[in-house]
Amino acid sequence: MLRISLSLLSALLTSILLSTAVSGVEPTFKNEEYDTKHERNVLDFWRAESSKPTPVVVYFHGGGFVQGDKGQIPSRAIIKKYLDAGVSFASCNYPFIKNQSPAEYTKVMRHCGRAIQFLRSKSKEWNIDQKRFGAIGASAGALISEWLGYGPEIGSRRSREKVGRFSSKVQVVGSLMQPYGTQQMIIGKMKRGGPPLYIYAHSMPSDEIHHPRYAKMMKAKADKVRIRCVLYGTGENGIPPHPKGKDPVESQFEFFCKYLKVKIKS
Repeated sequence: MLRISLSLLSALLTSILLSTAVSGVEPTFKNEEYDTKHERNVLDFWRAESSKPTPVVVYFHGGGFVQGDKGQIPSRAIIKKYLDAGVSFASCNYPFIKNQSPAEYTKVMRHCGRAIQFLRSKSKEWNIDQKRFGAIGASAGALISEWLGYGPEIGSRRSREKVGRFSSKVQVVGSLMQPYGTQQMIIGKMKRGGPPLYIYAHSMPSDEIHHPRYAKMMKAKADKVRIRCVLYGTGENGIPPHPKGKDPVESQFEFFCKYLKVKIKS
């Protein structure tokens, strides 16, 4: 069972303030409702200009599952990079947990799966390629993204409603600030054949919530079950940086484009 002390939770929430609000590129659709079950079932969508259906990268914010907002994206430049490459982008809000029971966390994950299904249901209207979805998130959002990659499929062709018939799964996963809860919520769900995983860990060992061991744990399990995974750190936290010195925005962008089969414009 996942339990986090109040002191650790406070540290987690403080760390989320490192995120910056989105600025510059306005979304094509803002506060789009992806479900009617909760007031936080809304997302922003940036549509890439393309004559062909575009892949989509979906971002999930952090906040310990108790706070945060879709406007908190660590890099202001990443949205434009994706749009320029012909990749659409979305950022999602999701309901917060009421307690720390496993059922509450699963409920949040399923809400986020619904967001993926909703986006797929908009494929014709928004020019989306249903077969090329990526999810990336920070802290709690990292766990959400990984659950969407390695957790159960919530879509069913037998669903009585249209959106429920679409897949909730993603084809590439990204993690920033891999947090406490990794072993309880994700590790056991990782199987051979799972989607490629990008991890960037900049936290120091003094950060108990985002201790580098959680990122290393993910890399070790990915290697064991033969999931393609790269892990970069700062060097100072015991995890080597990118061998070519690329910053995490650039290296994550290249990784996602590779596995979403997107040719990067030179």
